[in-house]
Amino acid sequence: MAHRNIKSYLWYQLPVVLWAAAIFIESAVPAREIPKFPHGFDKIVHATLFFIFCWLTHRALKFQNVEWLSRISLFLAPVGTAIYGFSDEYHQIFVPGRTPDVYDLFADIAGASIYLLIITVAARGRRKKQNTVAP
Repeated sequence: MAHRNIKSYLWYQLPVVLWAAAIFIESAVPAREIPKFPHGFDKIVHATLFFIFCWLTHRALKFQNVEWLSRISLFLAPVGTAIYGFSDEYHQIFVPGRTPDVYDLFADIAGASIYLLIITVAARGRRKKQNTVAP
């Protein structure tokens, strides 16, 4: 049984922990060391990073041994993603040359929202397909 729990942790929980660490490390890079990109490109990067974070969080929560966490995983994932996005922006107060940006937070939440929209539409499509009877 312990082997199964370790495998489950490595497969489901560890990726979100590593992704969160990667975001934290990237946010700790001083502004002078960040390459310049076209205006607005950083919002696409934020949305993409937090889309993936939301997906990994949902996946980690959905495949928990704790049933209630699994049941509300689709609610908790975007909420947790938004909270982590807020903490990421707050963290930047302490990094030389970096400042929190509410628009970055909005992009983080947009990434989580896009994930939620896609997963909801896909689930609705699967239910509809299951409910149709083949002629």
